[in-house]
Amino acid sequence: MNLTDALDPADSEAVRAVAAALAGMERDLHDAIQDHYEALGVDPPADREAPEERIDQLQRLVDHHLRDDLWGYFVAEQAPEELETPAEAEQYAGMEQEAWNRTVETWVAEADVDADGDETSAADRIIRERFGIDRETFERQVIEWTPERTLRIALRGPTDTDIERLRVATRALSRKSDGDENGGG
Repeated sequence: MNLTDALDPADSEAVRAVAAALAGMERDLHDAIQDHYEALGVDPPADREAPEERIDQLQRLVDHHLRDDLWGYFVAEQAPEELETPAEAEQYAGMEQEAWNRTVETWVAEADVDADGDETSAADRIIRERFGIDRETFERQVIEWTPERTLRIALRGPTDTDIERLRVATRALSRKSDGDENGGG
């Protein structure tokens, strides 16, 4: 290990080598999926970013992980673009559902919604005004946020996407095969 690796482990040769290997495997899988779709006569999925961009992304993941800042990685790489005030949103990240429900009830009460007013709409409006995204998205992305999910998506996201594409193609082939066997084709 050289001195610069010790000063910035996320930018070390070892991390870069592992990131390059992972990016290469993802590229190979994606190329195979594209070839499979083309052989089926279906438009292949869009090409991915250059492997160098994926390597940089993985190095940023390591950097955030080493700094114990996976929330920062989530905000930079995975959060909805519309999310406003991510620093404020962080205090709700991973919050227990009961505590979150009480928080929303407090916000609605403080907003002084009419007795005839729709509290669900008021809650959604308040969350949109505070964070720039609707309540459902906020709950799914922020309230249900975990460091583990951020890591899983960061590390497995491209592979999981291609696995699902392969499953879709396989289901389509199975349906076609079933139709052929039943005289449908």
